[in-house]
Amino acid sequence: MFKYFRMIKLMVVSGALLASFSPGKSLRADDFTLESAQAAAAKGDARAQFYLSRCYAHGAGVAQDYAKAVEYLRQSAEQGYARAENNLGAYYANGIGLPQNYEESVKWFRKAAEQGDALAEFSLGQAYQNAQGVLANPSEAFYWYQKAAEQNQTNAMFALADLYLGGRGIAINLPKAVQWFEKAAAQGSLEALNSLAYIYESGGSGVPKDFARAAGYYRQAAERGLAKSQFNLARVYLYGQGVDSDPVEACKWFYIASRNGEGVSRHYLEELEGKMVVYGDLPCKPLTSGQIDEAVRRATEFEKNHAHTH
Repeated sequence: MFKYFRMIKLMVVSGALLASFSPGKSLRADDFTLESAQAAAAKGDARAQFYLSRCYAHGAGVAQDYAKAVEYLRQSAEQGYARAENNLGAYYANGIGLPQNYEESVKWFRKAAEQGDALAEFSLGQAYQNAQGVLANPSEAFYWYQKAAEQNQTNAMFALADLYLGGRGIAINLPKAVQWFEKAAAQGSLEALNSLAYIYESGGSGVPKDFARAAGYYRQAAERGLAKSQFNLARVYLYGQGVDSDPVEACKWFYIASRNGEGVSRHYLEELEGKMVVYGDLPCKPLTSGQIDEAVRRATEFEKNHAHTH
């Protein structure tokens, strides 16, 4: 059972976030046409320069050209336009159109963050968490994540909740983690739903175990296409935690998760199909051929009806 819960935690909290770009409104809604932006940019309009940088980055109305995108982006950023400062930082962080340089990325993120740009605040928090361009500083990461989260920046809400969950830079506080994961989930974060499920499945100080609630969160994320939640929902059905034990339904979700690239599911399928023993802790006998056929049928039907989520 220890191996079982250890696997859950790795499935929930692994992975890193990437520096984020500031798209703002759609290009069509940015008060410019290509021609008017070119005219305004030539006169030094920072917003127009930012608009043109996005046109060249996306190939919207012009041939895609990251060098030109950087040129206009730098012109805008050097005039103190926060959205451009953030994006220039992201270009440096990701090595887009210029050599990757974390020190330069932090410089531009900080300029935008000090103007209150939420994406830049989040990206600066990442820099401090991941020691990219600055020394690792969990307290600074927490500071910037919190500022961005308070502006409803979804990734920052998730990152802040994850700090409360893991006790990095601050004391572990599960109720606070739940609070911020719920906010992120309300804005569409499937990873936040999966993390909420993990917290309620594991329980802890201030948050008692609630297997039914955990299963509900796993289901929400699984039905919307998150592979790790599909795997976790399969486990829930296999072991009967928060739902009635149903090995066929478990097999269905293992199939779906496996097809979405979740590797551990394949090992459980091999045991359920009676092909080999991997973990040796199945709570049931291997499935019959008829049960396997039913699981495949259910998985195929689900994927047909939810194709838009993949």
